[in-house]
Amino acid sequence: MAQSKASGGARPKNMRRTLRTFVGYMGHAKFHMLAVAVLVTVAGAGNLAGTYMIKPVVNRIAAGDVAGFTADVVATAAIYAAAVAAALAYTQVMVHAAQHIVFDIRRDLFGHIMRLPVSFFDRTRNGDVMSYFTNDVDTISEALNNSFANMMQAAVQTVGTLVLLLVLNWRLTFVTLACDAVVVLYTRFSGRRSKRYFAAQQTTLGALDGYVEEMMSGQKVVKVFNHEGTNLAGFRRLNQDLRRTGTSAQAYALTMVPSTVVIGYVNYAAVAVLGAMMAIAGQTDVGSLASYLVFVRQATMPLNQLTQLGNFVLTALAGAERV
Repeated sequence: MAQSKASGGARPKNMRRTLRTFVGYMGHAKFHMLAVAVLVTVAGAGNLAGTYMIKPVVNRIAAGDVAGFTADVVATAAIYAAAVAAALAYTQVMVHAAQHIVFDIRRDLFGHIMRLPVSFFDRTRNGDVMSYFTNDVDTISEALNNSFANMMQAAVQTVGTLVLLLVLNWRLTFVTLACDAVVVLYTRFSGRRSKRYFAAQQTTLGALDGYVEEMMSGQKVVKVFNHEGTNLAGFRRLNQDLRRTGTSAQAYALTMVPSTVVIGYVNYAAVAVLGAMMAIAGQTDVGSLASYLVFVRQATMPLNQLTQLGNFVLTALAGAERV
């Protein structure tokens, strides 16, 4: 593995190489990842099908068909049960796959460190080297455990929701697509900026770890040469840099979810009013409108999830580049 530090405030260097290497490590657990992909698809499709079943259930109630209503409710329960079972299965498989991938990364990183010349350790703090194995690899592990499978499911639900919205009422879908376009544009705007600061945050954190480790291990020398004031000033400078980069990264990243939620409420209100007018005019049935409104309410959820999990992925990629 090559050492690659992102410069403060700049975009990560060699991002393509980092992604290519990271995907290669994911290939070490390719059968686990394939199982995760299948189970995630089943879970996402089950959630979509369960929501779509609102349409026949409501129409059965409106028609007074008790037998059909009972059969549809049972079918809906079976669909959701299958989705829950698939979700439970993919989380367990993903845990095993993530630990296998991280094990290989730490093994290769340690082997690479053992082959480096002495000059590398002369110019690199011990704490910075240690942070590769702890902080940076841990961010990769956390992203694998908590982000990638959920992002896959969010992507499946986003595409499936769009298809079902078009099936239920293609005219109302134009309103939803307009609101979703606003969400995507703002997410890209905020994501580009937070990505730079997340990379800078990882670099600054490594520098601070290295500085603290050296000061703690060399306390006798610090005391002998009466260097406490100078070292404290250096710590305050690094701590201030970490505060600044962390604040900038979170300031952009944490606006994604609230903005998406607000736009989702606007979308829901507009669709509810227009859909009610169409139902009164006989241009759609009550079941389709009820199912559509639930889909609209849920449409922002995978987008929220994608933006929120994107923060973990940005941090993981910044850490992976350092590794």
